[in-house]
Amino acid sequence: MLRPSDYDPKELRALTGAAAPTHADEEPARWTEPDDFLGRADARVRAAQVEDAFLLQAASGGASRPYLPSLPDSVVGTQLVLDWLRYLVGVGGRERAREALALYRDVEWLTESVEDDLERYLEAFDETEGMRLEFGHHRTSLLFVARLAALR
Repeated sequence: MLRPSDYDPKELRALTGAAAPTHADEEPARWTEPDDFLGRADARVRAAQVEDAFLLQAASGGASRPYLPSLPDSVVGTQLVLDWLRYLVGVGGRERAREALALYRDVEWLTESVEDDLERYLEAFDETEGMRLEFGHHRTSLLFVARLAALR
């Protein structure tokens, strides 16, 4: 059985193809601090979401406010609505999801009638504790809005 503790760290780095620094001042942080893999991955996901929103906007004939004047009348649309609300409730709880929907109406992402329809759907979800919804959560909601608008 291979036990990494039996090997010199320089040997392990060499085995993985990662050469150790040759000089004391060359990249010392690389070996003592982890790379920000999650930060870079999150940035890539955000960029892809924004790109998707623009593509969906173009597919739906451009964007005018409110982006979502009505909910799509299809099984796929209903499933997407439920996925979106499940996401909002999962992150922030039912009350914060309700507050987010009011915000989305205020910024004209959706109409008051769509907000009312979504609030009726929210009643089916259990009340849970969640955290405060932040910018990234709202960005994800905008992607849901764009997808729903493209289905109409």
